Amino acid sequence: MRVTVVALALALVLGGVITTPLHAQGGSNYSSLGIGDLRPWVGAQYDALSGTQIGMPTPYGINMVNPSLMGLCPTTRIQASYRFNQHINQAPSVNLAQNNGNFDGVVAMFSVDTAKGFAFSLAITPFSRVAYMVQRSLSTEVDGTTITGSSLQQGEGGTSQAQFAASVKLLPTLRVGLGIGAMFGLLSYTDNVSANGDYSKVYSKLTNDVRGLLYRAGAYWEPSSTLGVGAFATAGGDGSSYITRRAVGSASGSVYLDTTTITETTTQLPMQYGVGASGRIGSGRLGADVMMSDYTGMTINPRPDAAYTTGLRASVGYAAFGSQHPNAEYADRIGWYLGACYEKLYVTYKGANIYEYSGSTGISFPLGGNAMVDAAVSLGIRQPQADGAMQELFGRLFVSVSIGEIWFKPFARD
Repeated sequence: MRVTVVALALALVLGGVITTPLHAQGGSNYSSLGIGDLRPWVGAQYDALSGTQIGMPTPYGINMVNPSLMGLCPTTRIQASYRFNQHINQAPSVNLAQNNGNFDGVVAMFSVDTAKGFAFSLAITPFSRVAYMVQRSLSTEVDGTTITGSSLQQGEGGTSQAQFAASVKLLPTLRVGLGIGAMFGLLSYTDNVSANGDYSKVYSKLTNDVRGLLYRAGAYWEPSSTLGVGAFATAGGDGSSYITRRAVGSASGSVYLDTTTITETTTQLPMQYGVGASGRIGSGRLGADVMMSDYTGMTINPRPDAAYTTGLRASVGYAAFGSQHPNAEYADRIGWYLGACYEKLYVTYKGANIYEYSGSTGISFPLGGNAMVDAAVSLGIRQPQADGAMQELFGRLFVSVSIGEIWFKPFARD
């Protein structure tokens, strides 16, 4: 009887964490789909531009999307970032707040030869993030008796990349860059199901240990001093996933079920590509990006109510860069940024697309010398198209600190 009740309760839970949550804290409920919320770049300066960077050169930003732009930075830099997320989930009779904060990667970029555009970078950056906690009420009928209970579901972890990239100037107007990233991380999903009364409790945990290699190439063409065009592509072969499943059942303090299975599967890694352009307007720069992705070959975290698909992202951004001269007035060294973004997510929910709309703004200011602080705020809405699905309002705060020095002195050329 106990096993039957818990099995029925588990069946009610399999529909997912999004349909009828009662309590939530931790992050976006939609991070339970696929491999979580994606993080295609790092650095608050780019967050202030809503991610616009494929064809947008900056004086000191470390570009991990289009590596060809790294050679434009005149100093060797080390950057660390932090990200805070606040979500408000809304559905009929539901209005929930949930949040999380996490370290957002560290990047070191070495500017070896600015005349030749030669630079390289080493980085550990996030690729995706899973963060949610939801409690749901359960109810089923067995032999004419209504049995109630609850399910507490939680997801955490994510994937990261250990990256190496390099850039060089091939022609006076053409720069190229190449990179490789080792993808790794743990995606963890737990579920605590309990039935009210003298019935069992079941704890289950699913963990995906993801590994693989991603290769990146980028180019930046600058036909004039006021116009630039960039492009990039990222692809990988097959990755691997070690899947650990554990289930523990107990009744009256006694464990009657404790099983663990481990399997290894392969998955096709995603492909991403995009183009961008920017032009100088007065003392600032206006840019626009279009980024596409294909996740249809991925098999990690399969769910009956979700599927991998192709993603699309379009953004615009305006940057008023501050002066980079260390002796300039402090007010002249402050930079201001604005951005806006539209995105179709790389997963569907209940057969329908999920769309995201956001706007951003930010500021950068010096700490002294070549050290800089960037701060950005992004506000938006995540709108699923499935009937009855929960929409999310979100606010995100980003902070990056970078320090820079001239490590490689120019030498005389013939």
